[in-house]
Amino acid sequence: MKVPNPDIIKMSAIAYLRELGEHEEADILSRCKLEIGDTGQRYTGSTKLGLNITLRCRASDLVKFKDQNSFWGLPSDTCLTIKNAIESVLPAQLKVHVLSARSLLVDRDEFEKTELERLIEAQIDLMIAVSTGGPRIQTKNNEYRQHRELIREKLQAIGKTDPNPFEDLWAWYGRWSSGDLPTYKSRREYVRALYRDLLEDLAGAPVVSPSEPAKEPTGWEKVDRLVDSIIQKVPKAKCEEEFQTIGLLCRECLIALAQAVYDPSKHETSDGIVPSKTDAYRMLESYFLKEYSGSTNEALRRHAKAALVLANELQHKNTATAKHAALCAKATRTVVNIVAITSERR
Repeated sequence: MKVPNPDIIKMSAIAYLRELGEHEEADILSRCKLEIGDTGQRYTGSTKLGLNITLRCRASDLVKFKDQNSFWGLPSDTCLTIKNAIESVLPAQLKVHVLSARSLLVDRDEFEKTELERLIEAQIDLMIAVSTGGPRIQTKNNEYRQHRELIREKLQAIGKTDPNPFEDLWAWYGRWSSGDLPTYKSRREYVRALYRDLLEDLAGAPVVSPSEPAKEPTGWEKVDRLVDSIIQKVPKAKCEEEFQTIGLLCRECLIALAQAVYDPSKHETSDGIVPSKTDAYRMLESYFLKEYSGSTNEALRRHAKAALVLANELQHKNTATAKHAALCAKATRTVVNIVAITSERR
């Protein structure tokens, strides 16, 4: 049985976590390297194969994979959430037998971080600390303002702007106490999201999502051809009409994808309506309902539908922008990757 590319599994699992709103776990997984053992666990009386998966993580993240309240060092909720996400995007014949986390012997990324990246991460930690029961604002406000000024200067020197709108910690207090960030988790997620695109940009990663799909052929000729066209056109698009064209290409790509996996003899739609040749949503929905049924796979079905909605809206959107086009392209490519994995094309 062919095991999908670990990088594709990782990126699809990140997309799955974000669909569920589990952004903290998605961020942790995005910082890990996923390794799959050479041997797996064959289950008695079953064709299923259990994979032995290791996540190579930063030393600072390792503690998050173990339950700190357990004497036995049992897996934490974070570990179980990530394990379930990885298992949810694997082909049906594959399961996760063991998921273990190991710290990198040398965290090269940590050594290679620039002073600017370290300043931003320190600012993130400070904003989270004061808003989640940590130090009082009065004792940290000057430190925050100094960091903010240094970050601004360094960003201006490379032609970038600071996405953080809060001049001081009192302004940040006004935001988190306004009512729509009532929990510590919501405040942590807000601050991390505030700087996420900038940090990925500084690290040389894609600026829209840490789950940016890799380009790996699926073997479906039309799908691969349309993906190639999308990749080529996104950075060149400059006006509304060209952005709309990307939406059209994304829609055509999802239709071609649906046609490649939909089998009318075994894939029944939820409403009993036989899908037309261009009804990508009904075809993909019926494919997931049959191959990946149950509430645990609802996020896969929602993600496919959301990507199609984005594509349909973009091709008719008179105010389309480069950001809309990039988001649509990435959502489409993630769906292609998920379907390629679940259908064992990778």
